[in-house]
Amino acid sequence: MRRPAGLSLVQRALIERDWRAEVITAHIHALIGEDSDRLVNGAGRVLYVVLGAAIAEGADPELPDLRIVRGAVNAVHDQAGEAWILPMRRSSIESGLLAAERLIPAFERRSLINAACELELKLRAGHVNTSDFEALVAKFAPTESIAVTERRA
Repeated sequence: MRRPAGLSLVQRALIERDWRAEVITAHIHALIGEDSDRLVNGAGRVLYVVLGAAIAEGADPELPDLRIVRGAVNAVHDQAGEAWILPMRRSSIESGLLAAERLIPAFERRSLINAACELELKLRAGHVNTSDFEALVAKFAPTESIAVTERRA
């Protein structure tokens, strides 16, 4: 993954700092937060960057932690737009964040920063949508896509 154009080294450093802080904040929201939007936003940012770094480094898509991360992406997708956070969904998102945390040290810092900068540029241009995650997952594991789960009362 090449360095995203249009960002200075200082901007890249600030984006990295903010993303690393978001990793911690996302865990807090996944564990005890009641704001669904903040949970989706924070977890989505962390998972997007980890998947981007995994793609950039050609990581094995069958690694257990990467499979957990992709499962958490599905849970984030299902949680988006929902007012209440279901316990099973919260657990899945937290499992994905823990898996992401285990994966982060295995990736080169440059890959993580490039993915975080790519995400930041997408956010500056608008929102990151499900289709953006689907595109990442498709690059990573061509046979897998974000599944819309059946909602049960």
